Amino acid sequence: MHEIYLIRNTFERIEEEFPEKSDRVSEIHLKVGLLSNVQPILITNAFKAFVMEFPQYYNTKLVVDTLPVIISCKCGAETIVKMNRFVCGSCCAPCKNIIQGEELYINEIKFNNKNEYDET
Repeated sequence: MHEIYLIRNTFERIEEEFPEKSDRVSEIHLKVGLLSNVQPILITNAFKAFVMEFPQYYNTKLVVDTLPVIISCKCGAETIVKMNRFVCGSCCAPCKNIIQGEELYINEIKFNNKNEYDET
């Protein structure tokens, strides 16, 4: 199950890029294309399993934005692929130019304010 690896890698990347505030991550937003070989439910389950092992991330929320597959035709039309039919919605020609749907990346990371953790 490569989703666990992806989640672990996501947190490692956050810890590398934001070492001073990685323990204050409140939300992680991922963009996942339908052709990325990542199932939203599986990555969500992997996330839940991962945060159970790391108390500093218990309150972190994962938001997975699934992107449809969009193709571009020689005629200039763009079509959302439905039912795995890579056919132009305008001229009905077969299309193989994928312009969206293979993505897999961290789109946004939100952090809690440092003051929320200060003792008064």
